[in-house]
Amino acid sequence: MYKKLIAGILLAGVLIIGMTSFGFAQMSTLDEVLKRGVLRVGIMLDFPPLGFRDAEGNPKGYCVDLANLMAKALGVKLEIVETVSANRIPALVAKRVDVSISALTITPERAKVVNFASYPTYRSGMYILTKANRDDINSLFDCKGKTIGTVRGTTPEIAFLEYFKKFKKEDPNSKYISYDSNADQLLALRQGKVDAIAENILWFNEIMKKFPGQFKMVGPPFYQEWCTMAVRRGDLDWLHWINTWLWDLHVRGVIKELHEKWGIPYLPVAPTYK
Repeated sequence: MYKKLIAGILLAGVLIIGMTSFGFAQMSTLDEVLKRGVLRVGIMLDFPPLGFRDAEGNPKGYCVDLANLMAKALGVKLEIVETVSANRIPALVAKRVDVSISALTITPERAKVVNFASYPTYRSGMYILTKANRDDINSLFDCKGKTIGTVRGTTPEIAFLEYFKKFKKEDPNSKYISYDSNADQLLALRQGKVDAIAENILWFNEIMKKFPGQFKMVGPPFYQEWCTMAVRRGDLDWLHWINTWLWDLHVRGVIKELHEKWGIPYLPVAPTYK
């Protein structure tokens, strides 16, 4: 009898521990954010108009506005964590941020590591930027035999490298240099370390506004992208909340208003098939 009682107590203890551990394991980022009272959002702040710092050093931009709206909808405070391009996914995986709103292009390769929201935040194209006085670079194909600057691990880099392989075969002098951030990439172009850089048209438009007459953008676009938010893979409750919230912003026209505010071309979210 005594042995059965001890066995019963031990079994109950194991079940309680197992249920408790299961509960902790199942706590989603949504629960953690609500309990913490703070939403940590990863954003690139060297990529206007999506993210940048104003003259007083305050974060501004399209992605910053989205982050503020998300925190407001959750009823929590916002903490913006600056993440350069190469650190966007690592910061998410390492749990330094709860969600990344950092111009992440939706790709199958990245989806092996993170879960993307079902609805896009914006769409854009990839072009080449060079100095305005470069008469020898007037199209994407003039990059052959030149040195081009990219940002490590980004979609523009991956897409450009498909063309670079062809350029390299035709002209061995073709080179590319991969930088850690867009700020480093632009600095290299201004200092003459590269002949041109490959990136997003939205950022290039801002650069040409900031430095009038110094640069020119050339095409044709070598890639078209859809971008959205990302969470850690398997965090389904959190992903479901973000999808619901993001869809509501689209339906109420908030996403369109933000596009207009920041000069981003808006394309309605709709199936591309018929």
